[in-house]
Amino acid sequence: MLSNLLPLGTRDEFGRRAATKQQLISVIQAHFRQRGLAPIATPLLENQAVFSPYQMGNYQYYRLLDPEGQTLVLRPDMTLPIARFLSATKVPLPQKFGYVGDIFRVSRRLSGSYNQITQAGVELIGYAAIKAELECLTIANQLSSELIDDAVEIELGDAQFAQQVVASLTTDVAQQADIKWALFNKQVPKYAALIAAFRDNPLFDFLERWPRLFGQPAVIFNQLRAAPLPESVTPGIGRLRTVVDWMAKTMPDQAVSVDLSSQAPQKYYTGLTFRGYSQAGAGYLFSGGRYDQLLANFQAKNEPAVGMGLDVDLLTTLALSQAPAAIQQLIYFEPQQWRQAERLLAKTPQAQLSLASDLPTARAEALQRGATLIDLTEGELDE
Repeated sequence: MLSNLLPLGTRDEFGRRAATKQQLISVIQAHFRQRGLAPIATPLLENQAVFSPYQMGNYQYYRLLDPEGQTLVLRPDMTLPIARFLSATKVPLPQKFGYVGDIFRVSRRLSGSYNQITQAGVELIGYAAIKAELECLTIANQLSSELIDDAVEIELGDAQFAQQVVASLTTDVAQQADIKWALFNKQVPKYAALIAAFRDNPLFDFLERWPRLFGQPAVIFNQLRAAPLPESVTPGIGRLRTVVDWMAKTMPDQAVSVDLSSQAPQKYYTGLTFRGYSQAGAGYLFSGGRYDQLLANFQAKNEPAVGMGLDVDLLTTLALSQAPAAIQQLIYFEPQQWRQAERLLAKTPQAQLSLASDLPTARAEALQRGATLIDLTEGELDE
């Protein structure tokens, strides 16, 4: 029977995990309000056409048909629906948005990934200045400190760097794609075979080192300075230097690295990218970047934009692993003592009322929960 089984890639949440997750969401939403972000919520269901122009990664959509036969999907991404919203409503720009919601992605079987993910995020639309990237990095830095105890490292990159380098080597689009695929997926033997065709190119020494082009900013910038790179990468490298210098002055305790050998978090990014990860947990806690051409698929006019998404589920897992379970207290009482029990409940942290019908049942409930039992039936409590 399947009536009591969950679909693959989903899970029920209750008790301590559910409470911790809701607490984190409350902190995130309060921070968004404090930064002046307007709340936005888009439907779970979207027309598939909203996502069709983009390859959304190594996953598939949840698809269904509406009564007219139109293909709908459970949203696999939050940024594209917001772009759709902006094009449909003509909301005046610039705008700062903050959201929390679920996205749905059908991952590869046996990958260990969940298909339903709770994501919080920031979308800064209509801001061309680098201040938008700095605002996202500030929010990421502050929320990381508020939500988990473990140190978080921010990894910076540039979405156009790889394409600009391979375009300087060859005009063959298929060859460019093959080199990038091998580089991003760390398929070193295949990558070495592909770049062998450029052994006489002045960039060959750099190409050999490229799969290891990540680490401390000073080291990476020295390697870039020594390489005969195309002029097209200069603006992107300049932005990276600017951001690294700003972070060193503004958030000196924040660990920072640069990675120019990995794929951007999303296909639609066009400039600076950033990710944050903790040594205590697998996967990225947050990721984002600039995507100045996203609205072009929804309207004639482009708008500059920067966005960032936070993985609320991973943050919850880390928070649970770092915080010991609170010791609960159960308050047992008779119905005529309800007002007294309420007064005690209001001033006792981690307490709740026992609704057991008798004292032995209340004791069994407390034992099951690992809680301390407060018995008001033993006599009047001192006020």
